[in-house]
Amino acid sequence: MLMLPDPTRELRSTPKSLPIAVTKRYIVKDVGFGTESEFTGVADLVTFVPSYITVANLGESKSIGVAARWTRVEAVYIQSDLLPGALPALVQSHRDSLATGDPVTRALTSTVNGIMASLSSTPGLAYQEGSDPLPALEMLLGISPPSGPTLPPPDELGEDAPAISARSAHQYRLAKVRGASGRVFSNAVRASYSNRCAFCGAQFGGIPGIRSGVDAAHILAWSKHDLDVVPNGLSLCKLHHWAFDAAIIMPRREDDRYYLRFTNLADLLGHEEIARIGKEGQPIPDQWLPNDTALHPSSAFLQRLYADLGVTFRSDV
Repeated sequence: MLMLPDPTRELRSTPKSLPIAVTKRYIVKDVGFGTESEFTGVADLVTFVPSYITVANLGESKSIGVAARWTRVEAVYIQSDLLPGALPALVQSHRDSLATGDPVTRALTSTVNGIMASLSSTPGLAYQEGSDPLPALEMLLGISPPSGPTLPPPDELGEDAPAISARSAHQYRLAKVRGASGRVFSNAVRASYSNRCAFCGAQFGGIPGIRSGVDAAHILAWSKHDLDVVPNGLSLCKLHHWAFDAAIIMPRREDDRYYLRFTNLADLLGHEEIARIGKEGQPIPDQWLPNDTALHPSSAFLQRLYADLGVTFRSDV
């Protein structure tokens, strides 16, 4: 349906190299379903609305947002007549097959195989045979893939997909085309924390003429919540900004104090890496936070973040 190469069922028969999605050299590891999925008991009807798929080989994996991918496929449909050779008929066949609403059969796989074969024989096109045909089709048509997040927002993914939710939150945090307002937010957060990392206390900045070495990280992604206020921010060094965006470690307010808490995603790291990031349950000293308590990280924003990502804290297990 998404114009991806035909996968295999055996992970052990796949390589460890990139790209991942190459015909019969990757598996579909996971399929996530959106909140619109429902079971209608009266009619015994189950409706599944896929929100993302995770593809993987022995060495790599990545998640693909279904809605974002489908938008790209539709853009190719619209301009398919401009493609060379047999590609217009093949792309139209793919579109017609899905428009019928009939169950997907191997015929659709054959159509995608035909598209890839035609791309392989297109002069001047640097296309790796058997790999994802969509970027090559976009290149031929001069289509630039949409920028911004490709996964659904984290609050639409639920508690069953913490790793995917973390990737989604990271994408939404990166989608910050805000101009002057973004600079005002960054400067306000760094100034409030005196250019100090809230997680390790390291102070990187405040030197005239030298750019600050800490980042102003959003708790709730600006691109979704539009909250450019200091209580929605954290001043973090590069390491802790990464660990926070990856939802590996987070601040948690307990009994009027903030503590560093690892999530279950920390289980994916080794002991040395975890030791570099921090210590479970370490209190955050008041001097690492803004002097004005009204500018401290908002408990409400943090609670919303935990819910959006569906994180599980190690200390709760």
